[in-house]
Order: sequence, then C-alpha cells, then structure tokens
Amino acid sequence: MRVASLLAGIVLALLLAATASAQVVPRKIPADAARGSYTPAPFPGAYIDGKLMRLAPGARIVMPNNLAVTPNQVPADAPVRYQLDKQGQIRRVWVLSPEEARKR
Repeated sequence: MRVASLLAGIVLALLLAATASAQVVPRKIPADAARGSYTPAPFPGAYIDGKLMRLAPGARIVMPNNLAVTPNQVPADAPVRYQLDKQGQIRRVWVLSPEEARKR
C-alpha cells in the first residue's frame, strides 16, 4: 500500500513538472524597440532594413527561444525588434518568431 501511494506521488510530481516546463512565458520586448529586417554583415556590422549599421560592444542578439547567438547565426532578412544605444549603434536585437512577427 505504501509503495503504491509513493509511486502515485512520484508520477504526479513528474506530471506537474512536465506541464510546468511546457508553459511558454512570453518574451518582454520593450515597447520602444524599433521593428526591422536583419541581415548579417561583416563584423561588427549588420544590415537593418538594408542600411548598414554597427553593432555596439556587448550587443546581444536573442533568438525566439531566448537563446543568445552570434551575429552570423541569424538568418538573412529575419524580422526583428531592436534597440540602439546613444551613439546610434545596435545594442539589443530580438529575432521574432513567425507568431510574434504577425502580431507585433
């Protein structure tokens, strides 16, 4: 009897953990982040909507799964939201998923 209840408790805990990890938390992209199309260029450059811009030192590029990547790992013409620093350099880039690109 104790083994069965212990086993049932373990199964329940595993099911709860699996459903909790399957929930997707929406990304928090600032409202002031501009929208554009990103294409990699020779480092430290990047094309935003066809205009060559410079990546700021320490710039972060985040894919739809929240994985930070290097600039050359972003596919050409990827829909993005981005922020610039005070010098006009690209400081942060969020590559949008197809769903995010449709609704934002």
